[in-house]
Amino acid sequence: LSNDNLLEMLNNLLEVHCYEVGEKFLNLTNFNLQQLLGEIITQLLPLAQEKDLQLSFNSQGNLREIKGDRLELRRVFTNLINNAIQYTDRGSIEVSFAPTHLNHWLIITIQDTGIGIAPEIQSGIFKRFRQGNHDRAGKGLGLYLCSQIVQAHRGFIEVESQQNQGSVFTVRLPLS
Repeated sequence: LSNDNLLEMLNNLLEVHCYEVGEKFLNLTNFNLQQLLGEIITQLLPLAQEKDLQLSFNSQGNLREIKGDRLELRRVFTNLINNAIQYTDRGSIEVSFAPTHLNHWLIITIQDTGIGIAPEIQSGIFKRFRQGNHDRAGKGLGLYLCSQIVQAHRGFIEVESQQNQGSVFTVRLPLS
């Protein structure tokens, strides 16, 4: 297990480096993001069930395809949903997907009823090597890498959180 963690951290460091030096090239293709989110939720459902958590997917509207790097966006949403499971002890995680044709954005939210994020940490949560101040904190690369990937797709990622009430991570991706 520790070898797997070390390998994952090394891979994340390499990916971060590629984004930082501008040598990460996205493989942009048209794909069904709703389907991808469904696959990720199916993959992570056993982790949620182990903790007796409700993991649900709420899809509003019907968007067949977006243009993006499927593998990189899989990394983003796998990390965000996995974090929600990791930092939630009871309650639920809801993943929502809604295209807004009015302003041409696709909005994906991951909302949990977890431990939340202290206000003083929220502003730096997407910075490199920023860790939480609790025993579950990671190495501070996952959310930074998510941020780099979303920005490379010309999108935005943000968090709203209250301690002991949960967090909402919102990813906005351009539809065009």
